[in-house]
Amino acid sequence: MMRTDGDALRQLTYGAKPADGCEYSPDGEWIYFNTEHFSATPGHAQIARMRRDGGSLEQLTFNAGVNWFPHLAPTGDLACYLSYPERTRGHPENLPVELRLVRNGDWAAAETVASLHGGQGTINVNSWSPDGRRFAFVSYPMES
Repeated sequence: MMRTDGDALRQLTYGAKPADGCEYSPDGEWIYFNTEHFSATPGHAQIARMRRDGGSLEQLTFNAGVNWFPHLAPTGDLACYLSYPERTRGHPENLPVELRLVRNGDWAAAETVASLHGGQGTINVNSWSPDGRRFAFVSYPMES
């Protein structure tokens, strides 16, 4: 963690497995991210969170897919994340990727699922509107 007032960097540790896609909750209490911490299969990531002051991980998704890049709405009640088949390594062409919209508090029950193009360019930019009612993303197909 890095503060904007120039204080020293602070490292939060939870284990040796990879993590990515971190994002604070709107209230600043939680840090959400995807991690391979809960699986023995390399590349099998699930969404988790930990308190901003550290502590244990709380796993939020429990499916066979690979779940990446949680983004919480500014209101804190909704979240979106990417999901694709288990054991997928890298970004193969025609990868069946889904963008899942969930209630923050019930990450298992997707309210909306949108199928996206596969491959490296699946989704690069994503953002919630300030009112938390819309989610924008960029998705484009791979060149053949």
